[in-house]
Amino acid sequence: MDIDYFKKVNDTYGHAIGDQVLIHVAQTIQSQLKERGLFARYGGEEFVLAFNGLTLLEGEAIANELRSYVASQPLETLKDTITITLSCGVAEAITEEEETLYQLLHKADMALYCAKQEGRNRVHVYREPVKPEM
Repeated sequence: MDIDYFKKVNDTYGHAIGDQVLIHVAQTIQSQLKERGLFARYGGEEFVLAFNGLTLLEGEAIANELRSYVASQPLETLKDTITITLSCGVAEAITEEEETLYQLLHKADMALYCAKQEGRNRVHVYREPVKPEM
Protein backbone atom coordinates (compact mmCIF):
# COMPACT_ATOMS: atom_id res chain seq x y z
CA MET A 1 0.00 0.00 0.00
CA ASP A 2 1.11 3.50 -0.78
CA ILE A 3 0.11 6.91 0.63
CA ASP A 4 -1.40 8.89 -2.22
CA TYR A 5 0.29 12.18 -3.13
CA PHE A 6 2.80 11.90 -0.30
CA LYS A 7 5.34 14.06 -2.15
CA LYS A 8 2.74 16.83 -2.28
CA VAL A 9 2.35 16.59 1.52
CA ASN A 10 6.11 16.98 1.98
CA ASP A 11 6.26 19.83 -0.53
CA THR A 12 3.28 21.66 0.99
CA TYR A 13 3.76 21.10 4.72
CA GLY A 14 7.41 20.06 5.05
CA HIS A 15 9.12 16.81 5.96
CA ALA A 16 8.26 17.04 9.67
CA ILE A 17 4.54 16.89 8.81
CA GLY A 18 5.32 14.19 6.24
CA ASP A 19 6.86 12.17 9.06
CA GLN A 20 3.73 12.74 11.14
CA VAL A 21 1.62 11.46 8.23
CA LEU A 22 3.72 8.27 8.06
CA ILE A 23 3.35 7.70 11.80
CA HIS A 24 -0.37 8.50 11.68
CA VAL A 25 -0.98 6.01 8.86
CA ALA A 26 1.05 3.29 10.58
CA GLN A 27 -0.75 3.77 13.90
CA THR A 28 -4.17 3.95 12.22
CA ILE A 29 -3.60 0.70 10.35
CA GLN A 30 -2.10 -1.06 13.36
CA SER A 31 -5.13 -0.09 15.44
CA GLN A 32 -7.35 -2.00 13.01
CA LEU A 33 -5.17 -5.09 12.57
CA LYS A 34 -5.24 -6.21 16.21
CA GLU A 35 -2.08 -8.31 15.83
CA ARG A 36 -3.22 -10.21 12.75
CA GLY A 37 -0.90 -10.23 9.79
CA LEU A 38 2.55 -8.77 9.31
CA PHE A 39 2.58 -5.00 8.78
CA ALA A 40 5.73 -3.02 7.99
CA ARG A 41 6.99 0.08 6.27
CA TYR A 42 8.49 -1.04 2.98
CA GLY A 43 10.22 2.19 2.03
CA GLY A 44 9.36 5.84 1.52
CA GLU A 45 5.59 6.06 1.80
CA GLU A 46 5.01 2.38 1.02
CA PHE A 47 3.84 -0.26 3.46
CA VAL A 48 3.42 -4.00 3.12
CA LEU A 49 0.80 -6.12 4.81
CA ALA A 50 1.02 -9.90 4.67
CA PHE A 51 -1.42 -12.55 5.85
CA ASN A 52 -1.14 -16.30 5.94
CA GLY A 53 -4.08 -18.44 4.90
CA LEU A 54 -6.39 -15.80 3.42
CA THR A 55 -7.97 -15.88 -0.01
CA LEU A 56 -7.44 -13.14 -2.54
CA LEU A 57 -11.00 -11.91 -1.92
CA GLU A 58 -10.39 -11.75 1.84
CA GLY A 59 -7.18 -9.80 1.23
CA GLU A 60 -9.03 -7.39 -1.04
CA ALA A 61 -11.75 -6.89 1.59
CA ILE A 62 -9.19 -6.13 4.31
CA ALA A 63 -7.32 -3.71 2.03
CA ASN A 64 -10.58 -1.88 1.26
CA GLU A 65 -11.51 -1.71 4.94
CA LEU A 66 -8.11 -0.27 5.83
CA ARG A 67 -8.15 2.16 2.90
CA SER A 68 -11.59 3.46 3.91
CA TYR A 69 -10.66 3.69 7.57
CA VAL A 70 -7.47 5.65 6.91
CA ALA A 71 -9.43 8.09 4.71
CA SER A 72 -11.89 8.61 7.57
CA GLN A 73 -9.11 9.46 10.05
CA PRO A 74 -7.47 12.73 8.91
CA LEU A 75 -4.32 14.00 10.59
CA GLU A 76 -4.98 17.12 12.64
CA THR A 77 -2.01 19.50 12.71
CA LEU A 78 -1.76 22.91 14.35
CA LYS A 79 -2.47 24.57 10.99
CA ASP A 80 -4.50 22.12 8.91
CA THR A 81 -6.46 18.93 8.68
CA ILE A 82 -4.79 16.54 6.24
CA THR A 83 -6.94 13.86 4.66
CA ILE A 84 -4.92 10.80 3.72
CA THR A 85 -5.81 8.20 1.13
CA LEU A 86 -4.15 4.94 0.18
CA SER A 87 -3.73 2.97 -3.00
CA CYS A 88 -3.36 -0.77 -2.50
CA GLY A 89 -2.23 -3.69 -4.60
CA VAL A 90 -3.31 -7.18 -3.52
CA ALA A 91 -1.61 -10.38 -4.64
CA GLU A 92 -1.70 -14.00 -3.60
CA ALA A 93 1.25 -16.38 -3.39
CA ILE A 94 1.09 -19.44 -5.60
CA THR A 95 2.37 -22.22 -3.38
CA GLU A 96 2.33 -24.89 -6.09
CA GLU A 97 5.01 -22.99 -8.02
CA GLU A 98 7.13 -22.19 -4.94
CA GLU A 99 6.84 -18.50 -5.62
CA THR A 100 9.55 -16.33 -4.05
CA LEU A 101 8.85 -13.35 -1.82
CA TYR A 102 10.32 -11.12 -4.52
CA GLN A 103 7.85 -12.51 -7.10
CA LEU A 104 4.92 -11.99 -4.73
CA LEU A 105 5.96 -8.42 -3.93
CA HIS A 106 6.39 -7.74 -7.66
CA LYS A 107 2.81 -8.88 -8.34
CA ALA A 108 1.51 -6.69 -5.51
CA ASP A 109 3.51 -3.76 -6.86
CA MET A 110 2.04 -4.23 -10.35
CA ALA A 111 -1.46 -4.22 -8.81
CA LEU A 112 -0.57 -1.11 -6.80
CA TYR A 113 0.56 0.64 -9.98
CA CYS A 114 -2.82 -0.22 -11.57
CA ALA A 115 -4.64 1.24 -8.55
CA LYS A 116 -2.71 4.47 -8.99
CA GLN A 117 -3.37 4.52 -12.74
CA GLU A 118 -7.10 4.02 -12.08
CA GLY A 119 -7.24 7.19 -9.99
CA ARG A 120 -5.77 6.33 -6.56
CA ASN A 121 -7.63 5.79 -3.28
CA ARG A 122 -8.56 2.29 -4.39
CA VAL A 123 -7.59 -1.35 -4.23
CA HIS A 124 -6.53 -3.34 -7.27
CA VAL A 125 -6.15 -7.13 -7.25
CA TYR A 126 -3.44 -8.83 -9.28
CA ARG A 127 -4.84 -11.51 -11.55
CA GLU A 128 -2.59 -14.13 -13.12
CA PRO A 129 -2.55 -13.87 -16.93
CA VAL A 130 -4.54 -16.62 -18.61
CA LYS A 131 -2.18 -19.09 -20.27
CA PRO A 132 -3.21 -20.04 -23.79
CA GLU A 133 -4.12 -23.68 -24.29
CA MET A 134 -1.96 -25.69 -26.64
